[in-house]
This record gives sequence, C-alpha cells and structure tokens, in this order.
Amino acid sequence: MFTTRIIGFLAAGLITIASCKSGDSLSNDQVPPADKVSLGLDQSARIGSQIVVRVESIQDSRCPANVTCVWAGQAKVQVNLSKDTDSKTVQLILGQDLQNKENKRPDSTGVTLANEVYKVVLREVSPYPETTQTTEPKKAVVQVTKL
Repeated sequence: MFTTRIIGFLAAGLITIASCKSGDSLSNDQVPPADKVSLGLDQSARIGSQIVVRVESIQDSRCPANVTCVWAGQAKVQVNLSKDTDSKTVQLILGQDLQNKENKRPDSTGVTLANEVYKVVLREVSPYPETTQTTEPKKAVVQVTKL
C-alpha cells in the first residue's frame, strides 16, 4: 500500500511537470514577435504588434562577386514604417555613403513613431550581385528595435 501511494505521488508529479513544460512552450499562434523581417519590393510585414514595415525601393549597385571594381558600390533600400496613424520613410544604405558628411552609419537610423523611438537597421540585401543575371528577386532584411 505504501508503494502504491509513492507511485501515485510520482505519477502525479510527473504529470504536473509535463503540463508545466508544455505550457511554457509556444504554440504556432503564440510565436513571439520578430524584430527582423525579410521583404521584397512592395512587400510589407508587421514587427511586434504595432509597427508595419514596407519596402518601397531596392537599388543595388554593389560590385559583383569575383570582380575587381574601383568602387565597392552600395545597396540602397527605402523603407516606410508606420504605427497607428504615424508613418516615416527612411533610406538605409549598405556600403559607403558618399553624401554622408556627418560620418554616421548609413545602414541605420532612429525613427520616432507615435511618440516612441525605434532603431531601424538594414542588415542585408540579397542575393548579392553576380556577373550573370539572376531571376531571384531582391530582398532586404530590416531590423526594428524599440529604444
């Protein structure tokens, strides 16, 4: 009888632990909001529950892989960010920005939307240019972080 009670307590404990573990994991409809999105031209996505990011233009003049160029080139992405009724459009650049006299990073900027400040960073533009033409559409990886 004592053994039966111990086994019963152990079983109840294991069931409790298992239910806690499964409650800690996220189901598909509870995925935590990402702070990074990969978007093609004219695509938009929601970051968190409030910020909508839309890629308005992608220009890529970077030197193709395996080619020697005089200038490395740059990838420019124009992004529109909106929250509630407030929106801002920013241009982010991978590579050297020759018009940047303040020596700030051209791949990131601060944006104020609905009285909250966000840092917007252009992480990547892909595919990287090659000497042969590709039919793969350009995508920009944009990260937005609330400060």
